[in-house]
Amino acid sequence: MINLALVNLDDLRVLLAENELKNEVWNSKQAAEYLTTSVSTLLKEVGKGNVPAVRIGKDWKFSSIAMYELVKNGRWYE
Repeated sequence: MINLALVNLDDLRVLLAENELKNEVWNSKQAAEYLTTSVSTLLKEVGKGNVPAVRIGKDWKFSSIAMYELVKNGRWYE
């Protein structure tokens, strides 16, 4: 017998991340892809303080663990 369950995509990402969580440094494009948003929206949220990031020169850097925590905790932007 096969058991199937409907799972929210964000919950699935969190579940997978909990099992394979590596701390990586992501650029803006990688972080935006993970959060399923555009780079411009991501950077607006960084400016509002809703997304943790570090600016190095002209580039923004993001922790994969911090991005995981944003998804895990639900809302990452308003």
